[in-house]
Amino acid sequence: MAGGLRFALLLAALALLGGAPFAASAAEPIRPADIMGLTDVSDPQLSPDGKLVAYVVMPTLSTQRPSRSAIWIAPTDRSAPPRRLTSGAQIESAPRWSSDGREIAFLSNQADPSAPTIAARQLWVAPVDGGPAKRLTASPTEVRAFSRSADGKAVAYVAADPKTDQQKADIAAKRDQMVIDDKGELGRLWLLEAGGQPRRIAIEGRAIAEARWSPDGKRLSARVADSTGLNDYFYHSDVVLIDAATGAVRTLMREASGPGEWSPDGKRLAFAQLREQYVGLRVWIVDVDGDRRLKVGEDHLGHLTRLEWAADGRSLLAQSFEATRSKLVRIDAKDGKISPLLAFEGRLTGFSAENGRVALAADTPTRPDDIWLWTPGQKTAQPLTDLNPQVRQWALGQVREVSWTSSLDGRKVYGTLVTPPGYAPGTPIKTVIQGHGGPEGFWWSGWLGSWHDWAQMLATHGYAVLLPNPRGSDGQDIGFTRGPINDWGGADFQDVLDGLDMLVAEKITDPARVGIGGWSYGGFLSAWAVTHSDRFRTAIVGAAPVDISSMLLTTDTPDFVAGYFGRFPENLARMDASSPVRFVDRVKVPVLVLHGEQDRRVPVSLGLSFYRGLRLLGKDATMVSYPREPHWTYEPAHQTDIQERVLAWFDAHL
Repeated sequence: MAGGLRFALLLAALALLGGAPFAASAAEPIRPADIMGLTDVSDPQLSPDGKLVAYVVMPTLSTQRPSRSAIWIAPTDRSAPPRRLTSGAQIESAPRWSSDGREIAFLSNQADPSAPTIAARQLWVAPVDGGPAKRLTASPTEVRAFSRSADGKAVAYVAADPKTDQQKADIAAKRDQMVIDDKGELGRLWLLEAGGQPRRIAIEGRAIAEARWSPDGKRLSARVADSTGLNDYFYHSDVVLIDAATGAVRTLMREASGPGEWSPDGKRLAFAQLREQYVGLRVWIVDVDGDRRLKVGEDHLGHLTRLEWAADGRSLLAQSFEATRSKLVRIDAKDGKISPLLAFEGRLTGFSAENGRVALAADTPTRPDDIWLWTPGQKTAQPLTDLNPQVRQWALGQVREVSWTSSLDGRKVYGTLVTPPGYAPGTPIKTVIQGHGGPEGFWWSGWLGSWHDWAQMLATHGYAVLLPNPRGSDGQDIGFTRGPINDWGGADFQDVLDGLDMLVAEKITDPARVGIGGWSYGGFLSAWAVTHSDRFRTAIVGAAPVDISSMLLTTDTPDFVAGYFGRFPENLARMDASSPVRFVDRVKVPVLVLHGEQDRRVPVSLGLSFYRGLRLLGKDATMVSYPREPHWTYEPAHQTDIQERVLAWFDAHL
């Protein structure tokens, strides 16, 4: 850690112990190193009999691209401690049970000395009761996804075609020029039966991203797009049906998010679809051989994700995010009616259901990610794992849901407030507002500590932290989520200011010591705040779309921008009106800009333009760029540096 940062952290600790306007805790404030020591968990998968749950453990929270990960198994009756199925020395993911529950298939990049010419990531299978894992595939290109047939006799996996001799020669000679918007290495479907050779199924000119067997093993549903690019995959993919015997393809629904979830009888698929202008989601239940299409959740006050059929085929389970918390809900497959099952006091990130049990990956305000078990009829879920026991020794900030009324139209706006340990209500203190990514995203009343979730760290250093869900966020009706269309920085920003007014009125916030920060759209709100308000003493602008038209012309997801603002150039004036870079002359406070150098979503040139605009006008600005990093920061050293800079910056200016 640099000397200046160490000194700033020391000052923060002394202030907390000596002069802060609330009762100081004997525990030390949370440090970036503490956050980096947290363990993450994902992808819970119950065994067919519901007695075991497999899941993926990663050594660093919220990396999304871990350097290693391992598959673990825990008994649902807690009769034995969890145990590791795989070594964890490589990157292992996507555990899926065999139909008899005796083995687990998974993806791994572990080396196989007996096959030096194959790609790193292959499909492996390991016996549940112990013994060495066995490699199932020998693909010359990496296996991207897979699905096992219900009878266990076949596996379908997605991988690109092998490289040609010419492609290999070009790579060796570093003839690596790239054609922009090239289709990329298209995913193909490969069907493999025990003892046989993989059989290739290709859709001419299209990329297969994922596929899933039907219960009878006669066909697969798949998600396909025109290229491997994120814009095509996210905004323009289709759900198709593929005949396993002939390879014949039939489109089931265009611009939908497959491959979908098969009903137990194989007659229906359930999947999500982006709404008009690509803002918001809807759920469909579709007869695969008929005309019936049931649209689900049009008036639902929440955000539905992660569908799974009940065993009887009469309903589905789904996650619903509402206000600032997650629920497990039931969707009636006949009429689409949604009814609550479990109100979780935190955030759900995944689940699976088998044999009357539901395994959850989830966090709470005082507990980072763990695996939980819920049995229908119970009011609460119980943890099966204890991945971060050290957190029980930390003095944590208090997390609670708050709400306020919009000064524009009387709408209720929700958010999460984190106050320091021992905080005395009614004592105005320094405050940070942190915006979430999006605009369609949300903050939750759960664990709030990672490289990009700063609330718990800041709270233990004496800050109140408001995490607002202004219009544009998920968690309310679809009209609320679609609010910022054509209007970034309008009603959404007023919702943030109204939240600040609430904190000042309740004597939580000292109005003279307010800062703002965030990543992506949260960075946009920060840049907008200091170009359109004098209420903030400083801002941290992380990977922010500060110039809407420039982002549209340079991002790898142009339809994201067009969904909110329309096409270029006829809507240029509208884009400029929502671009903070056009108003840098109004900034009067210090600004810290953070950006990944390989960001394709919000190219680093946008962050640089905001920084350069400020510096050319002689304003107080600092910019830090992170080599190799895309829109999401992965490398632990960079994640640590971001947290250290955030804490030191707010300490210095608030």
